[in-house]
Amino acid sequence: MSLLYKLTHVFCPLKLPDGDDHCHLHDLALSEAVWTSANDYSTHLDNHEKSGWECVKKLLQNLRDAMKIHQLEEDCVAAQLESMTAGDVVAYLIRAQNAAIVFRRGAEETTAESFEVSPTVEAVMGSCGRLVCSYPGPAIAVPNVVFDDAVFRVELAHFLCEMDKDILDAAPTTHKAGSTVSEERDTVHPRYITELLTGILRAVGRPAEVQRINKRIGDDVVWRDARLPWRRSSL
Repeated sequence: MSLLYKLTHVFCPLKLPDGDDHCHLHDLALSEAVWTSANDYSTHLDNHEKSGWECVKKLLQNLRDAMKIHQLEEDCVAAQLESMTAGDVVAYLIRAQNAAIVFRRGAEETTAESFEVSPTVEAVMGSCGRLVCSYPGPAIAVPNVVFDDAVFRVELAHFLCEMDKDILDAAPTTHKAGSTVSEERDTVHPRYITELLTGILRAVGRPAEVQRINKRIGDDVVWRDARLPWRRSSL
């Protein structure tokens, strides 16, 4: 099943599942497949090209390690942040907030970039063709003298791990039988990462100018006789 999941979510073929096929083990298999592919690719590079590829391999290995359990683990996140050296990049999928955050270590500063990982149902269904999204969202540069403080890293790791599991008021709602209930079929607004965490980091850093890209998103919403619709993996 994990092979079919990888093929479906990587290549997004014309025939898609009728409903949600997501589970933690499938996303773990997807992260392992990407990491393995990066390692295999590096064996075909010339020696002078391999050094630049080591950063990519480390990024994907850290992402795979962070995905090994159903929720982010504070010790794992804190250890990865502590081990960063100049040129390193680490990324975390903050599942409950429909967001991701990427840390890029520089010689003097570490940049935190955040963005939404899955567009809303309305955005996907309302687009003519593929949806065009810009990445990343807000970016904050934090001085390494602050980022290297052990207390700061522990609190940052704790915040990310709590946000990875907490369902807050950013979840969409709908009305049923006169009551307001959570709308499970749509995506959560990522504001607790893209706005709240950005504001917290802004207090100890500064807005950063980063290179942004526009990407055509191959996503879809397929829902036939299922509790939840199929959506492309946010990973």
